Amino acid sequence: MYYLGVDTGGTFTDFVALNARSGGITTFKVPSVPEDPARAVLAGLERLRDACGIDPSRIVRFIFGTTVATNAVLEHKGARTALVATRGTRDVIEIQRLWRSHLFDLYIRKPPPLVPRRWRFEVEERIGARGEVVTPLTDEEAARIATLIAEGGFESVAVCGLFSFLGPAHERRLRDAIAAAAPDVPISISSEVSPEFREYERATTTVMNAYVMPPIARLAGRLETIAGETGCAGQVRIMQSNGGLMSVATARRHPVRTLLSGPAGGVVGAVGVAKAAGFEDVIAMDMGGTSLDICLVRGAAIALSTEGRVGDYPVQVPQVDVHTIGAGGGSVARVVRGALKVGPESAGANPGPACYGKGGVQPTSTDAAVTLGYIDPAYFADGEMRLDVDAARHAIEERIGRPLAMDADEAALAIVRVQVAEMVIGIRAVSVERGRDPRDFALLPFGGAGSLYAGLIAEDLGIEHIFVPTEPGVLSALGMLLTDVKYTDVVTRLMDSDTASAAALDRIYESLERNLGRELDGEGLGADAVRFERSCDMRYRGQAYEINVPVPGVAAHGRVAAMTGAFHALHRSLYGQAAEGDPVEFVNYRVTAIGEIRKPELRRRDGGAGRTAPRGVRRACFPRAGRIETPVFERADLAPGAELSGPALVEEPGATVVLFPGHHLVVDHLGNLTVRARPDARGRAGA
Repeated sequence: MYYLGVDTGGTFTDFVALNARSGGITTFKVPSVPEDPARAVLAGLERLRDACGIDPSRIVRFIFGTTVATNAVLEHKGARTALVATRGTRDVIEIQRLWRSHLFDLYIRKPPPLVPRRWRFEVEERIGARGEVVTPLTDEEAARIATLIAEGGFESVAVCGLFSFLGPAHERRLRDAIAAAAPDVPISISSEVSPEFREYERATTTVMNAYVMPPIARLAGRLETIAGETGCAGQVRIMQSNGGLMSVATARRHPVRTLLSGPAGGVVGAVGVAKAAGFEDVIAMDMGGTSLDICLVRGAAIALSTEGRVGDYPVQVPQVDVHTIGAGGGSVARVVRGALKVGPESAGANPGPACYGKGGVQPTSTDAAVTLGYIDPAYFADGEMRLDVDAARHAIEERIGRPLAMDADEAALAIVRVQVAEMVIGIRAVSVERGRDPRDFALLPFGGAGSLYAGLIAEDLGIEHIFVPTEPGVLSALGMLLTDVKYTDVVTRLMDSDTASAAALDRIYESLERNLGRELDGEGLGADAVRFERSCDMRYRGQAYEINVPVPGVAAHGRVAAMTGAFHALHRSLYGQAAEGDPVEFVNYRVTAIGEIRKPELRRRDGGAGRTAPRGVRRACFPRAGRIETPVFERADLAPGAELSGPALVEEPGATVVLFPGHHLVVDHLGNLTVRARPDARGRAGA
């Protein structure tokens, strides 16, 4: 019996097959097929059967993480979408908000809307701010709009009426009319996709859901077909942005929930492996080819946000609170006006870094690591791709070394220093800038490139411990096997702490729980396996944005006071002050339904000879030490309790751990690596 996690990336698709009985893990990567991600899944299932001896009929759980929706939005390659909006509001998605991302840029350009103006249709109807009907929707008006949609040749439709989150009747009637006129066109209505206030964010989220619905539907159909044809025993589930799983049917209706599918799996995996090893406060750092995803975790709890963005667009669905910067293995290094700059531009997968040998000529972070001797060119991605060291060195010498009067090693180290500085800034954004001291956390690097420079980052920030889990290169796929089914529902109803009552709150929450219960009915979970978590978005009267506060488990008569007190405490924790005497508003009410499923127990990976002798030596270049003979260890050979002192290189098929001089490494009982860094005297979080 196996659990299978599959995570689709831009270059590779990661597979993790976990034996539910023995705890043994089988991992590998296959090249991704961006135009048809399901082809990589089929290739992986065939490899699992033919090369690994695991028949798909033994797979009882198949979980998939996808970037299809994200890429469709970022590349503007989604469906031909129409927007139906209340008269006078069709341009909300283009007007956006007064807030600007760059306040002093006189030439700032807003991102183009996903739906051009000629495809936005205004309908004569209006719901008021208290949910009352201001302008009725007539049958003739609904039929007129439906005809325009049917004649427009659209692939998808978004319907967003003003204040429809208070009164969804008009949106539902429009959906029915359009469905009758164009039965093959999928329709998204805002009262179901994002039933919250804030017109711009709700409209954009609904448009985004419609925009990615056809490509996600095609992918879901292909996955189900492949699973059926190969004989997979388990139901296919999709990873959500909130760190939970959902059915394929739900993914078809709410594809916007998959926008952070991959990063969510990484965060869940990081929390799971760290907690099993005794680390509950970590800074998770997922470094891939293009970007660096950073998430701060306290008490082994995953923080969620409803104010996320995908590219330049807000998305109003719960998602893991991840901070992303353009610092990956493919980040391009260049000299700009005499100064070295690394990223955020990326060489991508094609042509990729110069060392890929695909025609790339721009030096990247990966080229620097190859030049410095950190990466074995014959062992990259388990030997799937042999790297060209000479091409990497030449690119760095020509484009960085000569302009800055440095040799190749000096230039490569300079690239590393600059990128590390950018990564430190990213970590400070989720720690110091939010009132958290990074020295109180362990650094958890993963992804293909995460463990290359973690030691330098720890030194800079004064972090003492670095925790490198087993299989860091495929941790996102592993994380998909460590989570539960999760669905969230929300409603906006403004109430004041002076007038709110526990009875009114309970009516709202109980209604949401009934809705979620119906959504969970198709998951095959027993009633004892489902639990509900309540929270509320709260703010001081007059504030523009809210803080999400978990509802305390207290008696009804003290619930409003307890929620208000919890809000004050959280506000003080986040912003350094609270106004206990000011009235508090209850804004959005959220319930998350968690359907607990059996998760595998993390155990020591099978195999490993228990040796601590190096399998070889490679000349590698380190800051302050220069190029020196460095022992190279195979990670699978290191037994629990083994200890190493830097400098050293610990290699495995999907990643390399660089143990810098002065750092000390210990292998724990699960095969994880704990590195004790030597904090630099200057490494202070507030410096």
